[in-house]
Amino acid sequence: MKIHQGANQPSLTMLFELANRLPTSSNRESLIRGLAGMTRWYVIDLGARDGILPLVCNHGSGQQIQLFTSAESANQMLKMQEELPASARVVSLPTHEVAEFVSGLRNWGVASAMFNPGPWGVSWSLDDLVVALWSYRPESLPDIDSLAAQANTGSVEHQARKLWRAVTSLPCWYFIADPVTRTDPMVGICRDQPCVLIFTDPVRARHHAQLMDPSAGREGDRLIALNPHQALCWFRSLATRGISGGIFNDGPFAFFMPMGRMTAPVDAVRSVA
Repeated sequence: MKIHQGANQPSLTMLFELANRLPTSSNRESLIRGLAGMTRWYVIDLGARDGILPLVCNHGSGQQIQLFTSAESANQMLKMQEELPASARVVSLPTHEVAEFVSGLRNWGVASAMFNPGPWGVSWSLDDLVVALWSYRPESLPDIDSLAAQANTGSVEHQARKLWRAVTSLPCWYFIADPVTRTDPMVGICRDQPCVLIFTDPVRARHHAQLMDPSAGREGDRLIALNPHQALCWFRSLATRGISGGIFNDGPFAFFMPMGRMTAPVDAVRSVA
């Protein structure tokens, strides 16, 4: 049975076919740009617990999640599966929430995603999806580097508050999963204290991960995306384990926030330098 892309997506259908017939970097990039521009994707939820437990399949040495560009194609696949629980159903995922969703799947051994499984299905690593969703986002975001530079000049307290407001307004913060304990973030050292590495965009996070560990590029599931509220809740647990603060955007425009002051934007952000 052929899995349709949906009658309202003729150009996307052509991009799928082109990416299969001639899988060049340019054709794959055009397709993932089109996918990132959609308002929602679809997944088969097995419905076995709170939240979404997605249908996955074996792929190489790991697992692969199946994603769909229409409810129609997802329902066709659902009907073809004979051994799924009665609770299985198709659910939609707003694309602005997908980065958090897919990056969390690494804990289940999922490293990649297949769109529209079937004759024209195309797969990407989870990290590729996270980066694409940020790179082709429809909305503009604050220039964090400029704000970080300004925080070190003029009225430090005023600029620091402005920087922190901008950082906490971002849809996601990004982390690099520790290669040994994949549920933990990578840490760095600032003022002789362990600090979690935090990035305000996934491109910078992935580049940093590959500098620290070249295998990160091959693995494709090292990025963790969390909205700021979830991240701050996570930090409370990290603080009990000796993490003293966070280094944002480790590099030329890095800035430091003590763990105990993460939820207090009135405190001045301190430079790493």
